[in-house]
Amino acid sequence: MAKEHGEEEKEGEEGVQVVVNREGFPLSLHLWNGMWKRAEQNHPDRKKISNIRNSDVFESLPMAVPPVLKASHAVSDKLYLIQKYISELQYDYTGLQFFEIKKSRPLVRLMDVAKSIIRESLPIKCLEAVILALYLTSDLSAIQRFPVSFKTCFEGNSYKHIVLGIYYNGKFGALGLSRRDTLMYKELKYESLHSLLREFINCYHSCYHSVDRIKLGLPVNHDKQSMEVIMWKYMYVKPGRISEKDFRQQCDTYSRQLRGSNAHHLKYAALRAKETIRDSNNTSNGASKAVAITDMSDSDANSVKNQKLAKRKSR
Repeated sequence: MAKEHGEEEKEGEEGVQVVVNREGFPLSLHLWNGMWKRAEQNHPDRKKISNIRNSDVFESLPMAVPPVLKASHAVSDKLYLIQKYISELQYDYTGLQFFEIKKSRPLVRLMDVAKSIIRESLPIKCLEAVILALYLTSDLSAIQRFPVSFKTCFEGNSYKHIVLGIYYNGKFGALGLSRRDTLMYKELKYESLHSLLREFINCYHSCYHSVDRIKLGLPVNHDKQSMEVIMWKYMYVKPGRISEKDFRQQCDTYSRQLRGSNAHHLKYAALRAKETIRDSNNTSNGASKAVAITDMSDSDANSVKNQKLAKRKSR
């Protein structure tokens, strides 16, 4: 299909070709017509889609209302309300991604997209759900939020998915949205990152997907006006190529950094060591690669911390 001004065709997070709305709202006529055309092409009953489009009577649907988070609510209850709102927006099956998201944009710009998602109240996909979850949890300063990406394989095809990992008071959970209810929200109850990721892997297996790679990002700043760019790629884990012991060890290494006092230094350490990470990515063994990245990041984080302390003493 020829691309028109204002639209961009790309592979979505879940491996499906989608068209991205780059014009904002209201939708242009060619995007609107194209959305219906793709629906007719993909739906087994084209006549039904045509009847819906030409109908003058539509079922009244309630607009999803953002949650009101009270101070008296427990953190787990707040996360549940946030997830409930995200789920009420529903998954986007139209083939048109209504909101353009560029991962390289600073956090403040992504938060503007989240505001647009709330205002328009349209169906979204997994990446949009992560951006929305970041916006809705920005005032929960006690929790750590980090992106968790999955690359899976089914019948020779690769699929991608992303959720927002949550850490609070020694427990892990996740927020997100998916076609499958088992691949999105995870209650804040998992004792370790390993048990959370293992739960996702088991759920993928029940959908006949094999998990090829898990990608962990760094904790995201809570400041909605921050000009920082989210680091989506920090540590790679390939659970199918390493032993369960090594998998648990890599998860524990990341968890220690997440809980540590130098967690906010990790981003700068990773940026300084970008070339080292690229060299490590060329190694053939999945276990040695992940360990090399995390060990390097520990030393660099300490180096950054020591430099800052020395600078303060010299003042």
